[in-house]
Amino acid sequence: MNIKFNIKGVILGVVLVFFIIGGFLFLPKMFIEDSTPVDYTMIQRDAIPEKILNIMDKYTNEERALAVKLDNKIYVIVTRSQEKDKGIEIDKISIVKEEDKNTMKVEITYKDKEDSYPFVVAETNLTELPDKIELDSSDDAK
Repeated sequence: MNIKFNIKGVILGVVLVFFIIGGFLFLPKMFIEDSTPVDYTMIQRDAIPEKILNIMDKYTNEERALAVKLDNKIYVIVTRSQEKDKGIEIDKISIVKEEDKNTMKVEITYKDKEDSYPFVVAETNLTELPDKIELDSSDDAK
């Protein structure tokens, strides 16, 4: 029995298998954002620190997410802007590392005014302030 191997075909097959495996391993990392979720606790109105309440007058007319370091705790404040008939609710906070900088992404949903507030304050488990904050908002579909 005389078996002949096509060396070029075997090498081409091995290279093709490496490209397919590499594609499954590396391509998703190029298109999927690598984020770390942030644990947070919503602060009740009567427990919001006085210093945070004092700065809220500047930002109540803007749709904005702010991070404040106070007493070695990081707080996230989100305001609703001109949507006077709606309130806001935080859905998710995550940290994304982009080009050696930490970007905090805050996802909120606009809710009925009766179900939420014009601004919300959350205490996070972070130890340092992020370099940048992005706010993503959506309307409640209900």
